[in-house]
Amino acid sequence: MRLTGAALLTAAGLLAGLAQARALRMRADELDGLCRMLERMAFELGRFRTPLPALFAALAAQLDGQAAALCARAAEGLERLGEQDMAGIWAGALSPLEEREQAALLPLGQVLGRYGTEELLLALEGCRADMERLRDAARTDSRDRGRVAIGVSAAGAAALAVLLL
Repeated sequence: MRLTGAALLTAAGLLAGLAQARALRMRADELDGLCRMLERMAFELGRFRTPLPALFAALAAQLDGQAAALCARAAEGLERLGEQDMAGIWAGALSPLEEREQAALLPLGQVLGRYGTEELLLALEGCRADMERLRDAARTDSRDRGRVAIGVSAAGAAALAVLLL
């Protein structure tokens, strides 16, 4: 009975570490989704000159995760365009994101709907470069801290199990 309890305790520690590593991977995946969103925005705006309402609606349907939710909030916000400027709508759509992500994407709101395609594409490229740096850092963090989380959780649970025996 004691050995079963010790094994279960060790397994619980391992699962806790795996859950933490998974959360780190999911964050990197969400940032990757935001990078894809910016890439698709640049393609649609540069190639087809897609109007913003149609662009955000299409991206909300095509993407998933935070990127889809962001585009959906932006599309909803465009309904208030006369009452609020595009920069305010964009900032409101960014509000659920983490501070670093908001800081990377916020400059885009100053350009959306105000300037020509060339300026918009330059702003998108700058935001995409910032977001890719965040994504790469999150991937590195996920790889490094994920291994540590799994190892420490499993080792700590195993040590506790030994102490309890």
